[in-house]
This record gives sequence, C-alpha cells and structure tokens, in this order.
Amino acid sequence: MFQGLTLTGLAAICAAAPAFAQDTRITRDMARFETTLNGRALTIERNGPACPSKCLQPMQAASGIATIGELEVLDFLDSFASRGRGLLVDARLPEGFAAGTIPGAVNVPFATVQPDNPYRDDLLNALGVQGNDFSNAFSLVFFAGGADADEAPRALRSLLDAGYPAEKLSYYRGGLQSWLALGLTTVVGQ
Repeated sequence: MFQGLTLTGLAAICAAAPAFAQDTRITRDMARFETTLNGRALTIERNGPACPSKCLQPMQAASGIATIGELEVLDFLDSFASRGRGLLVDARLPEGFAAGTIPGAVNVPFATVQPDNPYRDDLLNALGVQGNDFSNAFSLVFFAGGADADEAPRALRSLLDAGYPAEKLSYYRGGLQSWLALGLTTVVGQ
C-alpha cells in the first residue's frame, strides 16, 4: 500500500492527518466555543496541543496580579532586575529553561513554590521574605511557555496563598512563545 511513498511524503500525510489521540480542548471545561453572531452560528475550535495540560490560560493569573507584555518585561529588567530589586522568573522545568529562555531570566520551576515543597520557606527567604514579613520581598515577573502553559499562573497563585503581595507579582502571559514570535533575543538558560 505504501510502495513508492517517500519519507517526506509519509511525513506530510502524518502531519495532515487529524490527531485523534489528543484532546484539543480550549480549556478543561470548554471543548469548543459556540454562539450566534448576526443570526449565524459561530463555532471556534482549537487545533493545537492537548488540553489538559496545554489549556488556554486566562489573561489574569489571579486577582490583583498585573498581566504585562514585552515592553513591560523590558522595563522590568531595566528598572527592577538590573537594580537587584526584582527577578524575571521562568517557571518551566529546567529542561525547557536550558533549551532557551528570555535574557535575564532565572529558573524557578513552578513546583518549587508549591506548599508541599519542604524547601519553599528557604526559597521565600532567598526572595527577601523574613517569616511573615514581605516588606523586603523582590518584585517578580513570572512567565512560562506561552498562553497555554499553566506553570506561571500556578506559581503565582501559590505565592499569593503564601502571603506574597499581589502588587509585587506580575504575569507575562505571552511567555516564551510570544517572545519568539516577535523575534526577540533568547539565550540558553544557565
């Protein structure tokens, strides 16, 4: 049946075939979006990574946390990170960070700020938190792979639950995906 089919041809067929094995939901609770617009049915579906785990994330990670774009990330690097008052945090796993990240970012995988991590208090201390005193805590901008990555929102919500002030936290929702799409510089994470 596949006689004479080249490797390139087989790859093209596989790429064009629908991925029935994965669920391409928009969010955990929304398989597709349907409404009526000007008397006509409107349906929006997603043809992308499997959800879960790559579900679209809301614009705001949590109440009180600012969502920022690329220019605000640059301003943060200049105004806070370069002055030792803040950190740009890549919340992805170390393998992703090592493959490439935003210049100036540090890797703090989202699991390290979860309440069940026995070293979370040590991490909070390194971020300027003294017990329940957050007055000297660093300002932090968290990002992950992109708008469909949940690592940064999960980390931010965990920090809020620990008492971290929302005004010292920001969310770069576009993450590495938007950064790359805009042609901005990346570096190998170290």
